[in-house]
This record gives sequence, C-alpha cells and structure tokens, in this order.
Amino acid sequence: KGLRQVDGWQDMPLTDAAQTVQVSAYPDAYAQWEQQATDLVAQHWNS
Repeated sequence: KGLRQVDGWQDMPLTDAAQTVQVSAYPDAYAQWEQQATDLVAQHWNS
C-alpha cells in the first residue's frame, strides 16, 4: 500500500522509492543489493 501511494515511484531509483516509504536512517542501504535483486526477479519472474 505504501509504495503505490508514492506518485511516480515506477520512475524513481530504487533507493529513493524505498526511502520515501520507509524513511530509513540509512537511505542508501538497499543500493548494494539492487543489481542482485534485479537479476533474481528477471531470472524467476516467469518460471
């Protein structure tokens, strides 16, 4: 529900979208995992 309430989240960098929803003290924490997550989703999306 949170992410869907953020206008333009589809066009934001992952870290910006996550920070907008979670308001983390470490806003760039997800950046290190972004490529790995992208690869996993691409690999398993239609399996």
